[in-house]
Amino acid sequence: MNHRSVNKILAKRVSVRSRPPVAEVLQAALDLFSSKGYEETKMAEIAGRAGLSVGALYLRFKGKEELFLELIKDQTKDQDELTKKFSQSGEPPISLLKEYIEFSLEYACGKKQLLSMVMREHRLPFLQPLRKKYFETQHKIIKGILTAGVKHGCFRPMSFEDTALMIFA
Repeated sequence: MNHRSVNKILAKRVSVRSRPPVAEVLQAALDLFSSKGYEETKMAEIAGRAGLSVGALYLRFKGKEELFLELIKDQTKDQDELTKKFSQSGEPPISLLKEYIEFSLEYACGKKQLLSMVMREHRLPFLQPLRKKYFETQHKIIKGILTAGVKHGCFRPMSFEDTALMIFA
């Protein structure tokens, strides 16, 4: 084994050890962002709560904005998969709409910290594209259910745009 091989092995060990445990960091960030807000939360506080040095935290995240976005992505990763069933299901539209509303309420109740954090920080400019995509996706699901309902005679003809907006609001 030459010295280059040894250096590669050592570099891997150091990089693996120096990578912060992401789950602990994200939980610490969620706790702090939801209780203190984005502006008031410092990276040093997140690092301390996660049991890391500030440098170790910055090895994983370039800054607070990247950490905040990663936290939202992590907290909502299951929602996309779960909501797809509403646009791909063959169930009666009235049942789908009821299930969608129940799902949305249960999901929100299960993600109180996330909801609190996002509602509090709704004006952050870097969140706008994420919010827009989220609302468009949910709006599309509701419109799809309503359209199918009118086609099947379950719902009266309506303005799908307005009705979907009222349901989701």
